[in-house]
Amino acid sequence: MSDIYASNTRMLGFSLPALGLNSLLVSVFVFLPTLYAEQGGLDAATVGLIFLLAKLVDMFVAPTCGVLMDSYTTRWGRRRPWLAASVPILVLAVLMVYNPPETASGLYLFFSLALLYVGFNAWSISHTSWALELSRDYDRRSRITGLLQVMVMIGGIMMSLVPAVLERFAAPTYPELVSSIGWFLIILLPLTAVLAIFSLPERESANRPRLGLKRGAAIVFKNMALLRLLIVNALLTFSTYFVQGLFVFFVSYSLGLEDRIGFILGFLIVGGLIGLPVWLRIAQTWNKHRAMQIAVSTGAIAPLVLLALPPGYLLLTVAAFLVVGLNTSANEFLPRTMMADVCDQDHVESGSERMGLYYSLLQLSSKLASGGAIFIGFSFLAVFGFDPELGLNNTEEALQRLRYLIVALPVLAYSIVIALLLGYPISREKQQEMREIIEKREAVAGQVQ
Repeated sequence: MSDIYASNTRMLGFSLPALGLNSLLVSVFVFLPTLYAEQGGLDAATVGLIFLLAKLVDMFVAPTCGVLMDSYTTRWGRRRPWLAASVPILVLAVLMVYNPPETASGLYLFFSLALLYVGFNAWSISHTSWALELSRDYDRRSRITGLLQVMVMIGGIMMSLVPAVLERFAAPTYPELVSSIGWFLIILLPLTAVLAIFSLPERESANRPRLGLKRGAAIVFKNMALLRLLIVNALLTFSTYFVQGLFVFFVSYSLGLEDRIGFILGFLIVGGLIGLPVWLRIAQTWNKHRAMQIAVSTGAIAPLVLLALPPGYLLLTVAAFLVVGLNTSANEFLPRTMMADVCDQDHVESGSERMGLYYSLLQLSSKLASGGAIFIGFSFLAVFGFDPELGLNNTEEALQRLRYLIVALPVLAYSIVIALLLGYPISREKQQEMREIIEKREAVAGQVQ
C-alpha cells in the first residue's frame, strides 16, 4: 500500500500511453467532423448529432468500466488487464473511422465512433487510474500527472506533424491526411501499451469496493467538491473541443490558410507544452485550484486576439494560436490531479479506494461536454449561415460570424470556471489531513490481519 517509486526511465516508459490520448482526441475532433461533413456526404448538423449520439454510448461505458476495474483484482492487478484488452478494440476502431468508404453512412460513423469510445475508455481509465494511485502525496500527484501531460502534448505535436509533413512534401487529399493520422495511431497505441505494462507495478490497495449501490451512490452525490470539479471539467472540455471542432473551418476559410492546418495546429499544442511547467509550479507553490483559476484567466483573455487576426498572415496566426494554447495543458492535467484528492475524500467516507469510478466520472463530464461542443458548434454554423461545403465561397458575414463564435463561447465558459473555484474546499492541508486518516485506518487493518 506504499507509494510506487521508480527510475526516471521506468516512469517515462509507464507514461508513454499518454502519447496516444491527445493524438486520438485532438484528431477525432479536429479532423473527423470535417472529413465526414465535407467528404462523406453528410451535412454538418447531422455530423454534430451523430457525435453527440455516440457520446451517449461513451457516457454509459465510462462509469461501467470504472466500477468493473475497481471491483475485480487479478494476479496482474486491477488496471493492467484492461489496458491490454483495449488495444485490439482501438486498433480496429481507428482503422474504420479514419478510413471510411467514399460514401460513409451516418450508421457507419456512429458504429465506428462508438467502438472507438469503448476502446478509449478502457485505455484511458485504466492507465490514468493506475497513475493516480501511484502516490497519495498532494504534490507528487501533480508531478506524475504533469509527466503524463507532457506525453499528452508531445503526442499531439507528433500527430500534428503527420499532416504537416505531408502538406510540405506532397499534395495529399483531405481523406489521405486523415488516413495517415489513423495509421500513425495504429502503430503508436500497441507499442506504448506494451512498454507501460512492463515498466511499473500497481500500488497494492486494501480495497473494499462492495458498498452496495445505494450507499456508494449516496457518498458520491454528497461529495460537493466532486460536483464542482465535474462542472469545471465539463466547461474546460467544452471550451477546448469547441475550438478544436471549428479549428479547420476557421483556419481554412476565415484565415485563408487551408494548406497550413497541421502546421498551425502544432503550435496550438506547443503553447500548452510551454504553459505546463508554469501551471505545475503555481500548483506546487499555492494550491491546484488557484493554479486553475490563473490558467483559466489566461484562457479567457488570449482568444480575443483571434478577433483581430488578419487573413493570410501565417506567422501572426502561429503566434496567436501559441498564446491561445497556453492554458490547454492546465485544462487537462489539473482536473485529473484534483480528482485524486477528491477520491481521498470519498475514501475517508466509504473506506474504499474507488479511483476507477471517480476518474470515469471525470471522463464522463468530459465526454458529455465534448459531444455537446461539436453538436452546438456545428448547429451554430447552420444558424449563422456558414456552409462547410461552400468553403471560401461563404459570405463575408458568415466568415466573420465564425470568428466571433470560436471566441465568445469559450470565454463565457472560462468566466464561469473562475467563479466555481472560489472557496474550493480541498487544499494541500485538507488533503494531508485526509491522507493521515486513511493511512492510520490501513495500519490498524494491517495489525488486525
